[in-house]
Amino acid sequence: MSSDVLFYEPEDSNGYLSNFASSPIEVNDQVWATSEHYYQAMKFASSELRQKIYYAASPEDAFILSRQYEDQVRNEWDEIKVDVMRFIVTEKFKQNRYFSHLLASTGDSVIKEHSHIDSFWGDGGDGSGQNKLGHILMDIRQNLQETEPFNHVNFVDKAKLPTQWGTFQMYGFVERATGKEHLALVYGDLSEQASPLIRLHSECLTGDALFSARCDCGFQLSRAMENIVEAGSGVLFYLRQEGRGIGLINKIRAYHLQDDGADTVEANERLGFEADMRDYSFCRGMLSFLDINSVRLMTNNPRKVKAMEKSGINVVERVALQEGNNPHNNHYLKTKAEKLGHMFDESFVR
Repeated sequence: MSSDVLFYEPEDSNGYLSNFASSPIEVNDQVWATSEHYYQAMKFASSELRQKIYYAASPEDAFILSRQYEDQVRNEWDEIKVDVMRFIVTEKFKQNRYFSHLLASTGDSVIKEHSHIDSFWGDGGDGSGQNKLGHILMDIRQNLQETEPFNHVNFVDKAKLPTQWGTFQMYGFVERATGKEHLALVYGDLSEQASPLIRLHSECLTGDALFSARCDCGFQLSRAMENIVEAGSGVLFYLRQEGRGIGLINKIRAYHLQDDGADTVEANERLGFEADMRDYSFCRGMLSFLDINSVRLMTNNPRKVKAMEKSGINVVERVALQEGNNPHNNHYLKTKAEKLGHMFDESFVR
């Protein structure tokens, strides 16, 4: 059973749900500092009062101002206030992509404004309140979860990841369609580059963690992280798609067939799989969460370039990542070039 998502103060862990959270919202060519400013201003027909609340220094001040002029509240306010709240909260999330991803990632948890002084918009502090704002947020969430790009992944949490190259910020996501867990390792300030350097790296336990020389994966992982640090910022997406999507145990079976003479493509096909079973469409959700629309993509694989472009991501440059050619994987690399179209320099694969 999922736990309730409680919010009240904007500084709290779920504070982005509060109307006091800083989130500029444009309505009819006016940019309101918070949804609270707009909601409190709409209580009044007077344009002068609306402007006074519009310029309030904080949402708290906007709230106080509306109380000072309570005798001038519109007669029909009680009939329309829920619609006004629904409108401005919907606009808040429509115009703030990061907040939308956070809201969509709350899954099916009950959302409650946990306020002991408000039993209409909130839960009254003891759960007895009507929680109208919580219900509006859950309605918005349902729409988001059915809409690109918010329907791909749920963001879970983030933490620092110190490495030999530098300290990355590690973001954890769960793919909604499969339940697979994926990572985005972010280095530096992504806003400093219009098209940050990124790598879509599919998990390879044997190459990444066990130092296998049968593939180039571990070598590419190390070089990609080093390149990102040298560039000053960028992202390595670590995707749980072992063995080109066939899984670890089937990958061992494929290795056995390769030991007996099959190449990497033939081995997968003999096991009843396509040569490459990976799907990159869910990456759109992680890229959107990080506010990335344009990239320099480290890859030798044309399928990754096409997948990014199909997802609406502008690939301004393909950056070659040619690492780890050795006697144990030379035939493997040639097969990737000849049968899967990977783009290598002739000097790299002989």
